[in-house]
Amino acid sequence: MRKKVVAYVRVSTDDQAKYGFSIEAQKKVLKDFADGRGLRIVKTFVGSESAFKAGTRPVFAEMVEFIRQHKAEIRGVLCYKIDRISRNLTDFAKISEMEGVELISATEPLPEGSTGTLIAGVQAVFARHSSQVSGERVSLGMRTKAEKGLWPSTAPLGYLNDRETKTIVPDPSTEQGIVALFEAYANGKHTLKDAARLVRELGLRGKRDGSLSRSQVYWILTNPIYYGDFVWKGKRYHGVHKPLISQALFDRVQERLRSCSNQRERRDFPFRGILSCGYCGCRITAERHTKKGKEYIYYRCTNGRGKCRQPWVNEETLSSRLGQVVAHVSLSEEQVSWLLQMLSKDSAERIRSREERMRRLQRERQSLERRRDDAYTDKLDGKLSEERWLRLDRDWEARAHEISQQIELLQATTEPQLDKAAETFELLKRAPTLYKQQDPYDQARFLRELVSNCEMKGDILVPVYYKPFDAVAVGLQTGDWYAQQDSNHAAESSADD
Repeated sequence: MRKKVVAYVRVSTDDQAKYGFSIEAQKKVLKDFADGRGLRIVKTFVGSESAFKAGTRPVFAEMVEFIRQHKAEIRGVLCYKIDRISRNLTDFAKISEMEGVELISATEPLPEGSTGTLIAGVQAVFARHSSQVSGERVSLGMRTKAEKGLWPSTAPLGYLNDRETKTIVPDPSTEQGIVALFEAYANGKHTLKDAARLVRELGLRGKRDGSLSRSQVYWILTNPIYYGDFVWKGKRYHGVHKPLISQALFDRVQERLRSCSNQRERRDFPFRGILSCGYCGCRITAERHTKKGKEYIYYRCTNGRGKCRQPWVNEETLSSRLGQVVAHVSLSEEQVSWLLQMLSKDSAERIRSREERMRRLQRERQSLERRRDDAYTDKLDGKLSEERWLRLDRDWEARAHEISQQIELLQATTEPQLDKAAETFELLKRAPTLYKQQDPYDQARFLRELVSNCEMKGDILVPVYYKPFDAVAVGLQTGDWYAQQDSNHAAESSADD
């Protein structure tokens, strides 16, 4: 009995649809693959949205729901490439975590078992990791600028970006308006609501619809950049740009804002949202406390189900404990070497399979051309009617177009670059060291890429890893990964003998 699967095809740009990545070309590849592997496609889902962000693809969500409704029948999701399914871990996990449902790539054959799951997951994060690496480089460049006192982003209202000095300079058209706003509010002439109207009179306008909301005015009045300091990624820096107001004026404005009961000071806690309580299931929140003039951040249970016995923990201690969450998915040099060998072997097999398919398609195209030439000769000799010739020619032309699209699709297919894979695995190998070198905000960002949640019960943390990091964690903890690795090596040795 043929195994039932659903097929998922996707193009995210008009160029992909036009130049070789068309829906019909992908459908043909998947049908041929299914026929050759004993698979039966029961339904095909066609999407056209980007796969990078999770939760933005209604067709993908429809497919997931269809699989859940027919979970007793559907045994796999067939796609042209894994990145056609997803470039984010959330969507990838929705498929890979369905019991008995296999992710099948027509152009990327994977090993069976946990190793295949791991490699599929790694391939799913390659594209995402590439974007993240670029983002991290940009972030590092911005932080370097900030440490030099240079505002690293788009200039706020009242300033302009100076390309030559790489800093910000006062905007002649708005700087006086900013000064007037601070002075008016500090002198008690306006409430925050009034100030939102005042900015229009001062010629201060937003970049989108022109108006400034009350929250935007509040952001201006609480931003230290106007007296010379600025905050970037949770850390305060002294800027080299020219201040528009004095610190004394800024402090008077802050004092007045604090006196207004309807204004709440913004709280920013890096690890909030990552943790849940292991005793009662509530979320872990955070508070600031000042002791002897120094500020500390403590994390605690929200006590949403009554008083909880979860103890408070300061941010420094929590940061250290969360470092173990990172350490549990850290790969050794030997494991990185083995995974790269597996990827290299699979890549070579995919290239061989792709080249063989291209040769078959080229032979079929040559055969079509000969048949068209012979039929045209028969038409000229009166052996074939005009009507019959036109019908055959139309069918052959359509098939020739399909073949050309499939060949272009195969030619455009690229293998995951091993240097990118090595970079990904190197990141896991060095993860504990990198984690320790980061501030709490970057540590939290790193953790959010690894875990969907982390249960805290006293001083014990139980993380819920995203795919494929869960496979790494389980393999390292149980040794099953090693067992499969040794089994694979043994099988290869036996084959060689």
